[in-house]
Amino acid sequence: MHHKLVLRLAIVVIVAVSAASAAASEGTVFTDESCRQSEALVFYRIKLVTSWSKKLFPKHYPEFRPPPHWSMTFGQTHNDSFRLFEMKQPASVSVATFAETGQVGSLEDSLAQQQDVLFDEFRLPKIRKGKGESEATFFVDGPHPSVSFMTKIVPSPDWFVGLDSFSLCSRGRWMEKVTVPLHPLDAGTSSGLTFTSPKWPTNPRGVIERITARYPLHFASSFFYPEIKHLPPIAHVTFTKIKEYSNRNNVHKKVKKLKHKQRTKLLKRLSQETERRAEANAEAIQGLNAVRDESVTGSDCRVTAWSPWSPCSKTCGLGKQNRSRSVLQIQRAGGRECPPLIETQWCGSARQCSVIDNYFRW
Repeated sequence: MHHKLVLRLAIVVIVAVSAASAAASEGTVFTDESCRQSEALVFYRIKLVTSWSKKLFPKHYPEFRPPPHWSMTFGQTHNDSFRLFEMKQPASVSVATFAETGQVGSLEDSLAQQQDVLFDEFRLPKIRKGKGESEATFFVDGPHPSVSFMTKIVPSPDWFVGLDSFSLCSRGRWMEKVTVPLHPLDAGTSSGLTFTSPKWPTNPRGVIERITARYPLHFASSFFYPEIKHLPPIAHVTFTKIKEYSNRNNVHKKVKKLKHKQRTKLLKRLSQETERRAEANAEAIQGLNAVRDESVTGSDCRVTAWSPWSPCSKTCGLGKQNRSRSVLQIQRAGGRECPPLIETQWCGSARQCSVIDNYFRW
């Protein structure tokens, strides 16, 4: 609502927005109206499908101790400054540990120090065979449109699949559904060439590389197939948009359909968004008051300060609360019009309204 106040004071901005809207109707996408600039909270499903089979990858296919399978998938959504790993760059200690062992503790500790750039975390259950699938859900929003994850190939020295900083915002819109092929990656920290080779530390450490039909260039490599040009994908991941929640999208009705853990995440994100908007609104009000103090006239509308927020309409689940202000002086000829007199924000609690769904307790 305060954005409207600022726009009323800046006619140039209004003209620019009008021009942008007119151009958008002709098919042009503008940054100011893109998903990165919106206040939407977007709910996605991630589905990992693995294709590691003896038919596709017959060389050194591990039959026993351990048989081929995949570790838990560990991922997060984040802003543009975060990188889980980078191709052609050395792996961090935590990424190397996960790639070698499949243990997530080191990654958890390192990411706990970067909460300012991370938004949501998700985990997919292990896939117990070479071929299989696993899925989970997560949230993104405008400031945090990217997703990263990694999954260890088991057994292997330090091989994994994953994505780094894949943006779900494309051409100003949230992707409805997208599938990305995944190829084996080498963390560069272990010198083994086969799935079951001992973990000999690479000294000095190498960089993260994509494993291909000719890399590593050694006949003993488990992925060395000189007779073909490209390896088939060993897995693929699909992101599907489930729902886009906006500030005016009846979230309180739709959130009831979500599972308990999903509902908890949604409430947490909405609470964070409310706090951010409140801070932005406070800054906008300060700036607006400064302008008014400089040029206030007897013809302008004048209003009281905001009242305290009303109690939340719900004691568990998602509700609303309001605050209001009154008109002290109505607008007169040539004066500024009155600003909005009522504000509404989301509120609520993740306290159990029903029995917790055990679906997420893997």
